Amino acid sequence: MNELVDALKRKLILKYVYLMSGILLVYSFVFYFIIKDSFFAGCTLLYSILMFYTFLVIRKNYNIKFLVHLYLAYAPLFAGFIMLDFWKYSAATAMWLLPVPFGAYIFLEKRYIYIYSTYIILIIAAVSILTKLFTFDYFNLDDVSVIVVSDTFVGVSNIMVFSLLIYFNEKIRKAEIERALFQFKYSESDHQDQIESELINSSEKEQIIYSCDNTEKYNILFNKVKSLIEEKETYKDAGVTISQLSNVLKCNNLYIAKAIKLNGYSNFNHYLNVCRVENVKKLLNENDISRVTLMYIYTESGFSNQSTFNRVFKQIEGITPSEYIMSINHEKNKSIVYTK
Repeated sequence: MNELVDALKRKLILKYVYLMSGILLVYSFVFYFIIKDSFFAGCTLLYSILMFYTFLVIRKNYNIKFLVHLYLAYAPLFAGFIMLDFWKYSAATAMWLLPVPFGAYIFLEKRYIYIYSTYIILIIAAVSILTKLFTFDYFNLDDVSVIVVSDTFVGVSNIMVFSLLIYFNEKIRKAEIERALFQFKYSESDHQDQIESELINSSEKEQIIYSCDNTEKYNILFNKVKSLIEEKETYKDAGVTISQLSNVLKCNNLYIAKAIKLNGYSNFNHYLNVCRVENVKKLLNENDISRVTLMYIYTESGFSNQSTFNRVFKQIEGITPSEYIMSINHEKNKSIVYTK
């Protein structure tokens, strides 16, 4: 499973290098023939060739994270260099920086999303300040249609890049979830757990065990589900499904659903959301909300967007996340006053 995730990431890097080298090659022609700037045309062409050739040299043996960090560090600098001359005509060149946080999301830990997002914001701010302090007149554009052509090309190119990243992101996330479930399946070493696993894995015994309302056997099954979802923190993966659990436990979806229901939850999604909300509450209590973002907390807990998070939190806790945060702050203030 590790090999599959690794292979998908390497394939994405390969496709990205081919796509980006092609885009930069075409952009160098746009610079030379439409914008009439041979200097930037040469820079872009050289950058394209260098990227492609360097990757060909190292593609058989390279560290994925190191390569991604290296690229995410220097690619925005080159984009910022191009932006210096375009900024007074159009800010659309800043779109070259947009895939950077998404790339960090796919390949790196979550904290790097914020680090590289801050990095590109600083580059944009630096470009804005430098263009106010200095004049960068590498070329002059009197024809507005040329800017339109350039902006259109930048927009279309970024759509292509994002489409590639989104396509592979889905495949990588799915493979990562399957890897986590697969690792869990073979991580149990206790002899009793092995016996229970064999019992659940047996298709012949499954009908006997679960055909009647055998509470003990359903509790055994729920404990295995709980171990997988809560102890292994699989609930943090927004895409985890009951079918994936079924594949790991070799048990019918219906039996898993019934085991969950017998333990006080409406369905599998309700159980997942309870685990996620509990983790949100834990993070809110452990962290200073003024120092961490709410987005970090709910994505770290497995919620894919804020609207879903707000709705689910209100359904389970009876109050909104904002009201809960206010109650935490109120308790902390009371504690401070009482201590004094």
